[in-house]
Amino acid sequence: MPDKLRVRFAPSPSGYLHTGGARTALFNYLWAKGQGGSFILRVEDTDEERSTEESMRAIISGLQWLGLDWDEGPDPGEFGASIGPHAPYYQSMRRPLHQQYMQRLWDEDKVFYCPATAEEMTGSDGIKLLFSPYRDISREEQQKRLADGQVMPVRFRCPRDVDVRWEDAVRGEVKISSNEVGDFVLFKGNGAPLYNFVVVCDDIDMQITNVLRGEDHISNTPKQILLHRALGQEPPMFGHVPLIVGMDRQRLSKRHGATAVDAYEEMGVLPEAMVNFLALIGWAPGDDREKMTLAELKTAFDPTRCTKSAGAFNQDKLKHYNELYIRELSADELTERLRPFVPPIWFEHRGEDYARRVFVLQQEKISYLTEMEQNTWYFFRDPLEEDSNEKNVAKFLTGNADAKKVLGEIHDAMESLSDEQWAEERLTLIVEAFVESSGLGRGKVMQPWRVALTGDSISPGFYDLVVTLGRDTVLRRVEEWLKKL
Repeated sequence: MPDKLRVRFAPSPSGYLHTGGARTALFNYLWAKGQGGSFILRVEDTDEERSTEESMRAIISGLQWLGLDWDEGPDPGEFGASIGPHAPYYQSMRRPLHQQYMQRLWDEDKVFYCPATAEEMTGSDGIKLLFSPYRDISREEQQKRLADGQVMPVRFRCPRDVDVRWEDAVRGEVKISSNEVGDFVLFKGNGAPLYNFVVVCDDIDMQITNVLRGEDHISNTPKQILLHRALGQEPPMFGHVPLIVGMDRQRLSKRHGATAVDAYEEMGVLPEAMVNFLALIGWAPGDDREKMTLAELKTAFDPTRCTKSAGAFNQDKLKHYNELYIRELSADELTERLRPFVPPIWFEHRGEDYARRVFVLQQEKISYLTEMEQNTWYFFRDPLEEDSNEKNVAKFLTGNADAKKVLGEIHDAMESLSDEQWAEERLTLIVEAFVESSGLGRGKVMQPWRVALTGDSISPGFYDLVVTLGRDTVLRRVEEWLKKL
């Protein structure tokens, strides 16, 4: 391990922050922070046609939501600006550096302009050739063709019969022959640099010591190691984590549910739950711990404990983690987290304290923050006919011969209570007295009341409901039903 760990997350801003990319960023962040190193965010936006500002903003927003603050990288407050000693951190702005490295390779005859056509790069068996038939073309011939206006890509002159080896942080020793790599393209004919070249230039310039990324990059690693060595640099240490798959073991896609991090933010997943969940896909701390804070993960993370097989994205497990973290929120924390997910007028309806009390009533019953509105709306406005469950209204009110008696007699007794007396102890005495005198079971007494007050037969505990709604609201809603009945 280097004295000072420097890792990077280098997304391409051509789409949203995928959950797989988020996990890769998380692993790099945990590794760097656990070792006292630096976590660098670099934007690989060389594909100008697909890269967008909107995508980059979404990626930055997703990383910030997860709490993965970078030490060097784009300035989150000013698009296009960078913070750090190796700025800019936008790859498209680093062309002069890439040209310098290209010039060095050209001067040392390690690259060549390749005039081969697609047909010439295809063997008689129809298989694409790895080594160009022009790999030994003279520099004079290359320059003559360029002077004549011929458009040619630049290829790396890959050495033959060389074993490219590296000690992978996840997989152990990996060996790939250079004969399986071939003369790969560094620059297109139009002069645009390609991924494997610019990523090496930037890793060298930014002094990246360790690269931890998805296993789909394994085929790129020997190319990058060869380029590092061609430029006289020792390559960073590599590690390749398994991909994330669905529960059917197929590569994660939209058919498995949301794949964008911002979708989980919008559905009311807590970032700490998402971090905990992602960290344990394809990695384990080596003990029985499953619920771990970001601080605990920083201390525990070790890439050698990553599995070699793909980890499954289990939506039910994410839901479970979210429930755990929601349950632990204080009343004030829960209220603040819910602000983006409930109507602002709720906090004005009867004040912040009332809203907070309502939220706590349902805290144990929601899995996502988005569920709070659908579970508690009747605390903030009277149920209308269209809000009510028709089946339960018919069962417990309009089609119930005892409904008027149940509502009316308890209502009259409750009406005698003052606001100060409106508490569970006094209300319990009234309801229990009616249950005993009427001979009706508690369910046959309380369910008509629930439906009258909420429009449905499901609510928090009966006395929590009645006490929280308050005397005036309870009596008014029941009076409306007594008129209908």
